[in-house]
Amino acid sequence: MIVIAGLGSIGSFLYFLLSQKGYKPLVFSKRQEIQPFEVFCLSKNERKFIAKIENIARVEGEGKIEYLFLSSKAFETKNYLKSILLNYEVKRIILTQNGIGLEEEVREMFPGNIYYLTFTTALEFNNSQLTIFNLHKSQAVLTSINNQEKDLLDFEIDINSNYCLLSYSFNHLKVRFSKLILNLILNVVPSAFEELPWQVFPNNPEAVKMEKDLIREICNFIDDQKLGYYNFRGYNTYFISQVYKNLPFSIFRIFYSNPNFLKKLRNDRVPSFYNDLILKGQKTEVEYYLGWFKKYPNYDLSTVKFLYNRIIEMEGKYCKRNN
Repeated sequence: MIVIAGLGSIGSFLYFLLSQKGYKPLVFSKRQEIQPFEVFCLSKNERKFIAKIENIARVEGEGKIEYLFLSSKAFETKNYLKSILLNYEVKRIILTQNGIGLEEEVREMFPGNIYYLTFTTALEFNNSQLTIFNLHKSQAVLTSINNQEKDLLDFEIDINSNYCLLSYSFNHLKVRFSKLILNLILNVVPSAFEELPWQVFPNNPEAVKMEKDLIREICNFIDDQKLGYYNFRGYNTYFISQVYKNLPFSIFRIFYSNPNFLKKLRNDRVPSFYNDLILKGQKTEVEYYLGWFKKYPNYDLSTVKFLYNRIIEMEGKYCKRNN
């Protein structure tokens, strides 16, 4: 039995990919009704219809779950897992995307095999429509801390074909922090200024410096920990990191002064922090993106810490207002 816990953008993407491969995943969700959804691909500014996903079945009763994909929001992960473990025997847990970073908390509840699935696919799920961006750059990387079992490789979630390339690696932190760098660019800093990237950066040197310092601090952490960089397909993380770390601020600011360039970098997509916090007035994934600094008190992560505290403060304002 394959179960997807949480049917947001990542969960819906997983459901779509597994269904395309002939699997029949079940869903664990807190929603009263699970609606069908349509899948679109955005390529070269054209939005093309791919599929309609219907007849989505919930997991019910009791039983054994071979593969549990935890794709809920990070702050909901423990509650989801607690509910599932009450009724089901789980063999493997695969933390996806924003759940990565919660391995210690998850392991307290589940001593079995834990894996980590990181996507570079840009996704947007609104009004029962899943849009997939940059399909040609899509990649999924499956990692584990130890070589716990090799039969996971035989599980045909080989969601490569036309969608993404599944690879396997054992340097979990290397992949995690490399992906964090990609996640943070043009995302959290503009949201902390309550504007979109192409609104704030061209007119605000302070925000540009904060953006550069944020990535620099993470690069320094990666270098000090001797983690190295994971270069995803379509994204040379090492090159991107060195640009942020070493390019003089005066030149770096020129790149961030062009609104059209910034829009193109994001395919005109609204950043996830801005979408969740400013537009929807709901909690963000700040613990995953930035909260890890609390585990490393001996490192100079002052920009990470400042932005973390700023987003937490904004959540108090926007989420309270929305509720």
